[in-house]
Amino acid sequence: MEIVDLEKMRVRDLIVYYLRNEKKDHMADRDAIIEYVRSNQPEHVKKGYRTPSGLTSLMSKLKKEGILSTEGREKGYYALAEEFDEEGENIEIPPYSVSLEKDLINYLASDPSQIEKGLELKEKEYDTKSAGRIDLLCIDKNRDFVVIETKKGKESDKVVGQIQRYMGWINRNLAKSGENVRGIIIVNEFDEWLDYAVSVNDNIQLKYYEVKFEVWDAPPGNPVSGKF
Repeated sequence: MEIVDLEKMRVRDLIVYYLRNEKKDHMADRDAIIEYVRSNQPEHVKKGYRTPSGLTSLMSKLKKEGILSTEGREKGYYALAEEFDEEGENIEIPPYSVSLEKDLINYLASDPSQIEKGLELKEKEYDTKSAGRIDLLCIDKNRDFVVIETKKGKESDKVVGQIQRYMGWINRNLAKSGENVRGIIIVNEFDEWLDYAVSVNDNIQLKYYEVKFEVWDAPPGNPVSGKF
């Protein structure tokens, strides 16, 4: 598990971290980068920072500085510049906070019934191409689609618009006649704005997860544990 605090990272470092550590080809489209930054720094978004236009301008600046590149890419796609990536320049990663979103996705994907009884995984990190990447796309016991979006820590109400976008895409492109689409947002901390937004949408449910760490002198259940 990687110990990082994405909330406190400089935006430039957060973008580099995203492309270097969470994208196999070190490339992503502009909207995905903006979504990643804003979802990992919700408190800054609430204060009016991390706007899409501001982040787009920053990406253009990073391109001029030789950190990002669009050469040979589809329109709107950015990658780490080859020379920059090869140099492996260190980025500032604030310690002492745990970023669990990726780990949480993998954990829930291994057994979706932890979220809801009868839930089956259709695909992890489902790429809609035009509406964004869905964390978990599942099928419930009624054979209806369930879109699941996970967020680390405390999340702002903008995630409601995000999951509605995914649900709309599934409804138009995958759901057949008679098949319904609903959403589940999974967060770690309560946010009043998010709670208000979800409370008026019957097709979206809010769930919470808890992270618990324990320290042992020996592996739990080890027969020598506690003898010394």
